[in-house]
Amino acid sequence: MTDQTTPIEPTAPTAPTDPTTTPTAAGSTTSTSDPIGAGWPSADAHAGAASAVAASAVGASAALRGPRVRWGAIVWGLAFAAIAAVELWVLVDPARRDAASDWWRSLEPGMFLLVVLLAMGALLLVAGLAGVLRRASSR
Repeated sequence: MTDQTTPIEPTAPTAPTDPTTTPTAAGSTTSTSDPIGAGWPSADAHAGAASAVAASAVGASAALRGPRVRWGAIVWGLAFAAIAAVELWVLVDPARRDAASDWWRSLEPGMFLLVVLLAMGALLLVAGLAGVLRRASSR
């Protein structure tokens, strides 16, 4: 027994040799001997055509209006950038860091609840601002 291997050469695709099959638009074949699916293109052909039509419709409407401004991303990004800037400003200086730590420890439960409600209100304000800007830009 010899251990010789021969490389397999790629061959070009050929037409189906079965006379009962016909090629469809998507390149697959459907059987003409099947009375239910005879002559109908495969589901892949329909999906490809539908996605092409949807892509052209979306492309045409986007070309007319220009790119959409994502106001929510802009507003939330600015809000989180401002929060990060304040946090960095507090954490960089040891005196400010100790003052903030002492302030958080001195909060009574009622004041802590007030701070939490104030933070939630600020988040709702940012969300409302993003919605107003989105609606104003869509008109």
